Amino acid sequence: MTSVVCPYCFDRSAAARLPFRCQMSATGVRGGKPCTAELDGIWAEFMGPSVPPALKMRGPVFSAPRGLAGRLGGGTRADCPDCGVSTPVRVCLRCHSDFPSDYTDQDTRIIALLGPKASGKSTYVSVLINELRNRVGRAYGASITAMGGETQRRDREMAEDLYDRLRLPQATRPAALGFNDPLLYRLSLPLRRRLRGDGSRHTALVFFDAAGEDLGSAEAMDRYTHYLAAADGIILLVDPLQMRAVRDQLPVDSGLPLPTVETPPQQIAADLAAQLRAHARGTSRGRVTTPVAVAVTKTDSLFSLLGDHSPLRRNADHAGGAVDDEDRLAVHEEMRGLLDGWDSGALFRQLDRDFAQLSLFGLSALGSPPPAHAPADAPKSGPQPLRVEDPLLWLLGLGGLLPRTGTGGAGRRTAARPAASTGAVTGGTHVPGGEA
Repeated sequence: MTSVVCPYCFDRSAAARLPFRCQMSATGVRGGKPCTAELDGIWAEFMGPSVPPALKMRGPVFSAPRGLAGRLGGGTRADCPDCGVSTPVRVCLRCHSDFPSDYTDQDTRIIALLGPKASGKSTYVSVLINELRNRVGRAYGASITAMGGETQRRDREMAEDLYDRLRLPQATRPAALGFNDPLLYRLSLPLRRRLRGDGSRHTALVFFDAAGEDLGSAEAMDRYTHYLAAADGIILLVDPLQMRAVRDQLPVDSGLPLPTVETPPQQIAADLAAQLRAHARGTSRGRVTTPVAVAVTKTDSLFSLLGDHSPLRRNADHAGGAVDDEDRLAVHEEMRGLLDGWDSGALFRQLDRDFAQLSLFGLSALGSPPPAHAPADAPKSGPQPLRVEDPLLWLLGLGGLLPRTGTGGAGRRTAARPAASTGAVTGGTHVPGGEA
């Protein structure tokens, strides 16, 4: 039986058991009268105190009708038992959130996005989606569209603010002030050649953005336990300008606007691993199995610390519409060397011991710093991103959605050269002691 993961509370339920919500059509069928709104206490409690009382009144929820042999389910639509009008709206059993119309019909990849306050998470997502629609989408033959009214609204506002008005997105709202809706996108990719026929494969991407304030302690992060435990992959953003060693190495006259030092990345990574272990996402050797892409942001501010031929200075070319493991490993080793110089490798050693599938990335969502006199603005040239897509493409490649190339060709794990410290990373998988 097909199961569905709710993109709001991340509860998993059988698709056939999901209830429906009446849309309160202007013209009812039975008696000609539409249903009236009812208090949905389950949804209101889940959303939190920020929901106005009027919005708590919603269309009635009713159970999925029974099909053949008395089994639940039997279609993508159902008639409301009160007014008789057909509705396609499915509802989560646990939180009563409405699903987009085609969400339950396709595979789902849940991506958790973590990082301290001011690390650029909201800007990163906005630029990532734009790249997937344009440069990266063209390379992979992919298309991406927003799913559901709320994501469509936020997607449009983010694009207008960043690309038209050159304004950076506002900070993510802390959980104490209410629930933050995830961003839902439908990613369409061409079928692999080995699969029969021409066509597309559709996947729902769910991006959940945790506010930086909610990552300041293990107790606060506990609010996001359900989301983290359900994630197929995690992108952990690390702001180098919040690391004191990096600040000390930057030229005195750099003019870079330096953010306030927030929660150290080591603490966030440790709390993340602890939460995932608590939900049985670890291996017998104690490492968490959820793949983690650790992305150092704002690499444009680090150019004075990089060599002229550093892979961080250019985008991957994505030749042939495949994830290049050799290119990824070059970035991984470059970032590992930088981290070693910043904190003697302490962050990487901790990540290496806690996560079985780990890769380091470096990216810049804007390509250059915001103006010193207007830190809330994007550069006048607009976003000129570097490698923003790399962490997500790696996670999708691990999940089999994208082909991979490297020393062994597409789909095979690429051997990494022996690492200088505790182990090597090969195809995103930790291999103690050396090569795969």
